[in-house]
Amino acid sequence: MIEPRLHNFYAQIDVETGECLGVQRTTDVIDHPAMIPIPVYDTNYIFKFYLNGAWYEDAEGTIPWTSSLL
Repeated sequence: MIEPRLHNFYAQIDVETGECLGVQRTTDVIDHPAMIPIPVYDTNYIFKFYLNGAWYEDAEGTIPWTSSLL
């Protein structure tokens, strides 16, 4: 019997702008400033902005964003 693997999900961001450039699913724990843990695997994070610990639709941080999978 195969044991199920636990997955960790990360948004890969540009640390200068906060823009999400990709989403990754891994069994590893990644401790890197450009890899932000996210609660679900959702490619809609791409092109959103992670600013001051929150997600936004715009680079100015005026339009809050939350994954529809939550």
